[in-house]
Amino acid sequence: MRVRIAVLVGRASRWRLRSLVTVLRAADSGAPAAIRAVADALESLGPETVWEAWVSPLVTGPGRRRWDSPLVAELADGSTPVPDVLVDAAWCDWLDGHEAELWSLLRRWNRAATTSESEKVRVLSRFALSDDSGAVDARLLVDAATRFGHPLGERARTQLLALSDPEVIDLYCTAALNSPEAAAFCAEHHLAPSDEVQRAVFFVRTGQHEQYRALDPEGAFLALGYRGASAEERSALREAMTAFGGIDALRVLAGQRSAQGDIASLTEQERAYLVRQLKEQRDWDRLWSFTLLLPLAEAVRTVRTFEGWRPAGEEDRDAFEALRAADPQAVDGSMSILSGAAEPSPAPHTRIRLADLDERLAGITDLDFSPDGTQLAFVGDGPPAEEPILARAGIVDLGSTTLSRLHCDFTDPLDRVAHLGSGTMVVAEADPYYVDYRAEGGNHRRPKIHHVDGSGVRALDPGVDEIMGLKRIAGDRAFAVSALLSKADLSDHPVLFIGGPHGDLAASGVLDGLGEDFEPLIAAVDPGGRLIAIIDVFEAAVVADLGSFVVNKLDDGSGTMENIPTPPVALSPSTLVSCTNTGELKVWHEPLTSAEPSMTIPVWSPSADVTELAWSPALNRFVAVNFTHELHLELLDVPPTRDALVPDELISERMALNDEVSTALITRLSPRGDVLAVGSADGTIDLYILTTFPLRPFIARPMGLMTHQELGQVVEVQKHPLLDEASRTTLTLLKACLEHRFRHDVGLGNAAGTAVAGDFEIELGEV
Repeated sequence: MRVRIAVLVGRASRWRLRSLVTVLRAADSGAPAAIRAVADALESLGPETVWEAWVSPLVTGPGRRRWDSPLVAELADGSTPVPDVLVDAAWCDWLDGHEAELWSLLRRWNRAATTSESEKVRVLSRFALSDDSGAVDARLLVDAATRFGHPLGERARTQLLALSDPEVIDLYCTAALNSPEAAAFCAEHHLAPSDEVQRAVFFVRTGQHEQYRALDPEGAFLALGYRGASAEERSALREAMTAFGGIDALRVLAGQRSAQGDIASLTEQERAYLVRQLKEQRDWDRLWSFTLLLPLAEAVRTVRTFEGWRPAGEEDRDAFEALRAADPQAVDGSMSILSGAAEPSPAPHTRIRLADLDERLAGITDLDFSPDGTQLAFVGDGPPAEEPILARAGIVDLGSTTLSRLHCDFTDPLDRVAHLGSGTMVVAEADPYYVDYRAEGGNHRRPKIHHVDGSGVRALDPGVDEIMGLKRIAGDRAFAVSALLSKADLSDHPVLFIGGPHGDLAASGVLDGLGEDFEPLIAAVDPGGRLIAIIDVFEAAVVADLGSFVVNKLDDGSGTMENIPTPPVALSPSTLVSCTNTGELKVWHEPLTSAEPSMTIPVWSPSADVTELAWSPALNRFVAVNFTHELHLELLDVPPTRDALVPDELISERMALNDEVSTALITRLSPRGDVLAVGSADGTIDLYILTTFPLRPFIARPMGLMTHQELGQVVEVQKHPLLDEASRTTLTLLKACLEHRFRHDVGLGNAAGTAVAGDFEIELGEV
């Protein structure tokens, strides 16, 4: 809008504000018509309206120096009162950036900011116009005193020196840590914090060598200051110490005692800093002592920084060379997986391909561990091109990965196996209800049990129509077989057989009271081999005690099926758990009778594909194998009693498994619960060591924080015969380092297992 038009329409128009802005901009440039129009506006609209518009962003333009405006010059003679809004704007601009002309104008006006402005601006404006700092808050005075190149800063520093107030000086020294000019002012005027610890930190961070050496020759105050500082302050102090030089960084960071616990508890950044400092100082002895307290992966990288130096003692040299020979990337990878940090990566495992053991082997239909967990029995098929197709049954010795037993001449399919120990297994034929059209009249084939040991294969005919379950139970090579027997009236009756070491079968009568049409699937056996859970998902479920032959029916008496467990099912010594189709876990606690309906705990989504539940004595946990998206194992924190608190998240930990397997999985847990076998229809078996789970909380921690008890856990996992080679190599190295560190320790009483000790330390506990 042109100035002439703005003058005309601005007298009475809805365009008044826009017109006023245009006129004010023109008046700032000295246009006579615009200046006269502003004078008219001051009378018609009032000074407050005009000056509020003048100080607003609407008038501000690029490169505008508004305090040079002729409109402001007309106020200099004092004949016209200066509006509050103009005074406040002037103070704000001057405090933001000093201009000599504006300061001269403020001094002529001799007015502080008004109550419409912030408390900070009001106080500082009063302080700028007088020598009185009594009304200035200490923090405001310090803030002003850190301003250099501004008159307010000079006045504030003068007042700060005159006051000589320890509180104000402490605050100013703190601010000086982030201001080189303020730090130089402190050094020039001998200002320092009143507290000795903070004074030592201040001298180092501001580079005052002589003052620091005189105050803290042993570094005690600096160490205390470092330990009490925030992470950000520690980082700044480490940088200052590097520039300062001559400071015992190890003692400062770890504390005056330099105890192993103090050193090992440093952060990763602090440890890296100390390694650099000790290397630059070529203090190899102390760097080597420090290396043995680092996390293993860091220790492996650190020994590679030593330049032509080796420890003097033979034991130290052995530990040094073992660390130096390790592959840093391999150790990093193993530690990441063992600690659970590499969650998406498959856990360490050993893969067995049955076809590599014998070319006559192909698919797998069932697996079972031996009672001692050293062998794995399997049943399956031969190569697809084989004519006629014959079923296979065998035993793999897991320590040597060789076949200790193999039989390839079963003419009927096998789908169940139980390893009874002592090289003995029993296998069950599958699919009994097909019609053998080669037999005259199309007779039914009744399935058989085959007893396999060193003397050969012996067929057992239980005289049933369908075998529902086959499991090892308590006793010398004892096993249980659940089956259906069809009678003349075409009704099916459940039967439970107990087998002995020589393959003899005897009907137990345990299931006689369940009535017809109960399909007895043996879903789980407890670790002791006495309790078995037998389920018919359409009828009911029972827990049978094979010692007393007592049968308890798991049903709340409601007549509904909601409390009938469905596979997969698992039994601990005191608890039975099962999955539901809606992703819940049903839990029954002792005494496993009908008097107590199940607990129902949400765990998974309805689409979850949980293929296995099992009890692990080694982990003291139920475990689940979940194939919903990626194959993984889950630890379940199931409440041990009905009254125990249910955790918010029942799944406490996860372990990724190798999902490059067939969807037809067979998963089995060893009797100790320390090894998981995942068999696939393509004839591969992956073995996972689950005792690596207890290593997760500490395995990646500094070795200086590890205890004798944790060393024992490392040794237990490291010597497991089925551990993969990469993990074994890493744990062997960790074991060697910890044994070297603990070699002179003496533990008495309970301290022998739990103390964090080191060279020549004696830990005392209760005896």
